[in-house]
Amino acid sequence: MYFKNILGNNAIKNSLLKEFLSNRLPHAQLFYGGDLSQQLPMALAFATYLFCEDKNTRDSCGKCVNCAKMVKLTHPDLHFFYPTIKNPKTKEKISESKSYFPEFKKALLADPNLSQDEWIKSLKSSKNASIRTADLNELCKISNLRSYQGGYKIFIIWGADTIIKKSSSILLKTIEEPPEKTVFIFICNNRNSLLATIKSRLQEKKFNTIEPGILMEFFQQEYSDLKPELIAGLIKSNPQSYAKIKKSLDESSHESEIVNDFVEWIRLCFLSINKSAKYHDESVALKIVDWCNSISKLDKHYQVQFLKIAARIFRSSFLLNYSAQTNPNMEHSDFNPIKFSKYVQHYNIIEIFSLLSSAHYYLSRYANSKIIFLDLSFTLGRVLHQNAQD
Repeated sequence: MYFKNILGNNAIKNSLLKEFLSNRLPHAQLFYGGDLSQQLPMALAFATYLFCEDKNTRDSCGKCVNCAKMVKLTHPDLHFFYPTIKNPKTKEKISESKSYFPEFKKALLADPNLSQDEWIKSLKSSKNASIRTADLNELCKISNLRSYQGGYKIFIIWGADTIIKKSSSILLKTIEEPPEKTVFIFICNNRNSLLATIKSRLQEKKFNTIEPGILMEFFQQEYSDLKPELIAGLIKSNPQSYAKIKKSLDESSHESEIVNDFVEWIRLCFLSINKSAKYHDESVALKIVDWCNSISKLDKHYQVQFLKIAARIFRSSFLLNYSAQTNPNMEHSDFNPIKFSKYVQHYNIIEIFSLLSSAHYYLSRYANSKIIFLDLSFTLGRVLHQNAQD
């Protein structure tokens, strides 16, 4: 992550650069406010800049060994502490931030704008996530050790407002009198939840909400296949969350892929392997197997979304038989919903939904997705050719 990748908040970028270049870098800072998903990327960009071996006055070089390590989050002098769930099976007082780091690293590499809510949701626990005593003890211990590479040691305390208050005092001396070239970056949603004695030792940097115009320009470049009206609507409804906007746009972008996959799939299903059917193609069985093999290699979220969108298209097609004003809510230049609706009637719609529902159920139970889609495809081919007398 580099400064050039950060949207908005140029005043904070310039402040960080000015402090470093004038040799007046605060050893402990607090990032808060504005778009909550932008504080962590800024901290990562700043850490990359401090570690960079060939930085200029505006940004990291992006080419040196340390920049390469930061891209993979493998720099040995970068340390993360963040909310986690205590493992009840572990009796030792260990830092859960260290135990969870492989999962946290994977999530952060997948999405540098990772939100705290998304991370906590991924822990799949009803318990409150927090930064506990063992984490703070580990932080203090590492801060007193020499850096691996002889340069900066950087600590990013993400979700600092989840620090257990009774343990907060552990940090006081460490952040007040740290060893040379030790930098602490606290990131939180609610600065008022921080212990006053900790907050008083931090230089605060308040983030501003990213301007809609900047977001619009960025997302139009990133999602050129989506309509500007859709992007503008999502920005307006989520004015303070880059992460939510991006997630919605990702889903919208994936939807066009799913619609394309649906059209290809439903045509294969329609070319029924039933030799008594009006439409028949001897090679369709192998094509269906290939298609099912392909979708089985995609992640489960995509497979589930495929079934949901398929159900929506079937529902809209069924309703077209009763109202020409029904909007199928899908765009595909080579698919005619009105013609398709003739095969989705009152005598087979219930069975179609039952098939989709069963497939969704077994996917959620981690059944073999290739077998699920094979069974669904062949059965659906038969159902689509039913008539009122069957």
